[in-house]
Amino acid sequence: MKYIHFLLVLCCVLSCLSGCSKQRNPEGRLDVSGTITYNGSPFGGVGLYNIAFEPIGDPSSGSTSGIIDPVAGKFLCTMQDGLKPGKYWVKFTAMAQYDKRTNKPVAPDFEEEDLNKQSYFVSLLPPDFNEKNVIEFEVVSGKKNVFDYDIVAEIKLP
Repeated sequence: MKYIHFLLVLCCVLSCLSGCSKQRNPEGRLDVSGTITYNGSPFGGVGLYNIAFEPIGDPSSGSTSGIIDPVAGKFLCTMQDGLKPGKYWVKFTAMAQYDKRTNKPVAPDFEEEDLNKQSYFVSLLPPDFNEKNVIEFEVVSGKKNVFDYDIVAEIKLP
C-alpha cells in the first residue's frame, strides 16, 4: 500500500513539474524578430530606436513595440510580449538627443536631470515611417515571423 501511495505522489509531482516547464501563452502571441537597416546599413547610432506594431482593423489584437539594437539593427519581440496572428502597421521611431549648448548629439540619458534641461530631442525619420500607415506586416501562426526592412530615406539633422 505504501508503494502505491508513493507512486501516486510521484506521478502527481512529475506531472506538475512537466506542466511548469512549458511556457504559458494563453493569448497565442508569437515571436517576431528582424533586422532594420537604413539605406543598407544597420539602423542605429547615438539615439533611441524603436519599432512598433499596431493592429489593422482589430484593436483587440494588441500592439507591441521593441527596442532596435543601435549597433546591429536587430530587434526581438518574444512570445511573452509578441504579436497575435494578424495584420499590423509597422512604425519606426528614431530620436536623437542633442546638447543645447553645442548642438551635438549626446547619448540619451533620461535620469540625468541637468542634461535633460540642457538638451532636446529630434526625430530622425520623415512622417512616412512613424505617423502614416504605409508599412504592413502579417504575423502568421505556425511560421517563423521575421520582419526585415530597409528604411530608405534622408535623415536631416539640426
